Amino acid sequence: MRAFPQILAPALVLAAATIVPPLRAAEAGADPEIENMISAQIDAFGHDDAAKAESFASPGIKTMFPEPGAFLGMVKTSYPALVHPRSTHFEPTSTSDAGTEQKVTVVDGNGAVWTAVYRLEKVDGHWVISGCILLKTLETSA
Repeated sequence: MRAFPQILAPALVLAAATIVPPLRAAEAGADPEIENMISAQIDAFGHDDAAKAESFASPGIKTMFPEPGAFLGMVKTSYPALVHPRSTHFEPTSTSDAGTEQKVTVVDGNGAVWTAVYRLEKVDGHWVISGCILLKTLETSA
């Protein structure tokens, strides 16, 4: 599947700026805790709940966007496919020495298919989102 990068917000691609070793897929598919967290954030985007949406972000992201409204505004501008997706599909969670990654196939409201690549880290024993890259594929949904 060929993919083309969407306009990327620098704050959410920090983790992708470094070269990382190849990722290994988890044996059992998507980590349920990670899937629930990302799904809850996408739900918060759709309900304009900026505080809840930002609550899933890493401390580094929160430092760049100290006001939840600014964070939500950036997402709406740079990641509109994540605000009101028609559907999402979680691929197996992957890990490497550099961290954990979750790929999510997203179909937006217009039927365009995207791949959201989330970088994750654990803070105080809980997963948080430390970066996201959104790639548009050449596919469309029926």
